[in-house]
Amino acid sequence: MKILITNDDGYKSEGIRLLYEEAKKYGEVLLVAPHHHMSGASASRVFWTKVKVHTHHDDIYSIEGTPADAVSLALHGLNFRPDVVISGINNGLNVGADTVYSGTVGACMEALKARIPAIALSVDFDHFEQVKKDLKLVLDYIFDNNLISTQYLLNVNFVAREFNESKGIMITDLGFRPTEHFYVADGDHYTTKRKFDHFEFLPDTDLFAVNNGFISITPLKFANQTEKGLEELRNKVSKIVEK
Repeated sequence: MKILITNDDGYKSEGIRLLYEEAKKYGEVLLVAPHHHMSGASASRVFWTKVKVHTHHDDIYSIEGTPADAVSLALHGLNFRPDVVISGINNGLNVGADTVYSGTVGACMEALKARIPAIALSVDFDHFEQVKKDLKLVLDYIFDNNLISTQYLLNVNFVAREFNESKGIMITDLGFRPTEHFYVADGDHYTTKRKFDHFEFLPDTDLFAVNNGFISITPLKFANQTEKGLEELRNKVSKIVEK
């Protein structure tokens, strides 16, 4: 198996180093990741004409760009055609609405655009000891059951940091919780803050899973496709035509 790994925390981060060592047990690995921390980049692209690339080893590169840039360079610049792209392991959960902003997920979207299966991996902040226990379990579960697809990426979140053992793996939908965003003035700057309101996590969602000791695997489709929305919109239009 040929595996491309990337992330949005930078090529030196703890998460990608753990992933790199584990991924080598499954096949040939190429690491191409941002040279600097690029969290929140989503699927954005920085370069369209030139990109600075740092070579650290035969199979380790970093770029002055985003996670999506890293995947694009590996595919079309280094001509590496992997069987799967694995992005992470992100230091911080990517659940619910965070998936919209996540550079970890954005790298996987770039892979899906090229019709390559992708897996995004995220852990609660600095809870890497739990990842060391569960990473092989998750990868074996995905590969042994042939869960990867070119139709959707797999967004994996390990258990919240109050758990030192996982209860298993759940296949989940995205969960959403009320969030209050506010800014605090600080001289000529504003500091952004957010506060999560009390909320009962809905069963079978990623938020429910990780906050109840389960590893969550959520399928996410490419870009902004929505089968339900398309069906609903066509039904509305057909009723207009009938009138």
